[in-house]
Amino acid sequence: MRDVSSSRQDKARQAGTALYGSIHNQAVEPRMENESYTYVYGPERISTHRYSPCSTVSSVRRTFCLIALFDLCFCFILWVIYTQLTGSETVWEAFEQQVANYQFQTSLFDTVMVAALRFILIELGYALFRLNHWWLIAISTSLTCIFLITKVFLFEFSHDGKAENPLSYILLLTSFILTWIETWFLDFKVLPTEKKILLRGTHGEANERSGLLGRAEEGGNRVVHDDDKDRYYSPAGSDDEGEDRYRSLPPSRSHSRKASQSSVNSLLGSQDHEYLKIANETMDMLFELVREGGWITERESQGDMVQSAYIKKLKRKIFKLECTLDISPHELWKDTIDNVNDSPSWNPTLLESKTLLVVDEKTDISYNIAAEAAGGLVSARDFINLRHWGERDQTFFIAVNKATFPDMPPQKKYVRGESGPCGLVFNRVTGQPNRCKLQWFLNTNLKGWIPQAVIDQGLTGVLMDYCKYLRQHIQEIKGRSFS
Repeated sequence: MRDVSSSRQDKARQAGTALYGSIHNQAVEPRMENESYTYVYGPERISTHRYSPCSTVSSVRRTFCLIALFDLCFCFILWVIYTQLTGSETVWEAFEQQVANYQFQTSLFDTVMVAALRFILIELGYALFRLNHWWLIAISTSLTCIFLITKVFLFEFSHDGKAENPLSYILLLTSFILTWIETWFLDFKVLPTEKKILLRGTHGEANERSGLLGRAEEGGNRVVHDDDKDRYYSPAGSDDEGEDRYRSLPPSRSHSRKASQSSVNSLLGSQDHEYLKIANETMDMLFELVREGGWITERESQGDMVQSAYIKKLKRKIFKLECTLDISPHELWKDTIDNVNDSPSWNPTLLESKTLLVVDEKTDISYNIAAEAAGGLVSARDFINLRHWGERDQTFFIAVNKATFPDMPPQKKYVRGESGPCGLVFNRVTGQPNRCKLQWFLNTNLKGWIPQAVIDQGLTGVLMDYCKYLRQHIQEIKGRSFS
């Protein structure tokens, strides 16, 4: 029975591999026993002595080799121009003086030869033999630097009564700079990129097919244990999958809030209690801001108003948006809570918004990326916020504060900002049940070295734009309710 089961599993893996290859228009052959090749899916197949001979050189390695060629050509052209400006009677006499009558103190032809030697070493090592280590570039860079430093001290920049040629300085500096550019590009671009490609090829990409294809690439007569079965699952929407199956999947924008909450109901721990403690403190602070006086108007347009005030308790300048909207407070409050992941579709000031964790029925952790503001003076920022909502003193509210989430570390391309205690308050308009007076208290630390005037301009503009986009979104909500 074990042989029959193993045979079926092998056939299933081969079928999955063939399906994956047909989807991506690639011919993916099953791995043979004792074969030493590693398959890398996608156009970035890399080739070293450990891979199949049919593999190609990665694009980033080809770029590195082209930089080495550019180094040689550029140095040669500079040397030719420099030679013609040395003041000899004819061009050929100048070249003869530089090459045939070469002297270390008066000729720069050796700089071109060093560039040629550097080019040969790089092309042989990283293009022909496809080395995967930095030792060769380290040797070439070290030798080049030793040569250039010696050249600077011994070279006669003006000799035989002739004026200095400025291209001599440019040629030496260019050779030095290009050498270090090549070193940096190999160590910080070529090798890390190819390592990532190798890991993707060895372990497979983390997607819905990982459980199947990971074993197809491993090959061999591996026995699938019972605990490995959980790694095989169908995409969302399959008939044979229950809701419990998705409890192991990370929440994303495509998951509903119901599915996200069901995934964490059983995970109440000390961190969750800390989140709830912060939520209650943030709620109290939000209503203190509601009662705060002394607001100064920053901008006003057609009844929409942005104000600011320095709050001593928070030791920071806080902004407040006030606007009256043609929608009931409860409906707008409910839409803001339930459809937070869809807000970038109607609010261009947000690039991304997704729920990371549902703490309880009134609290969650969300991740937001704010678009650049103030005409690009304030670059895009990302935030991890705790949201807590409810009704207090017959007023609907959403309290917001910064939070930590280990699974979402700071991103390289965004500055991680922080939100202080703030939030939104949805007030009723007396005698008009279908109108809402919205108050948004914005307390944010954008981080980075940004002048306060730029911050004021950027945040004021974001709040006014939000009000405009929100009105357009309310019209969409009403259109959906009528249809």
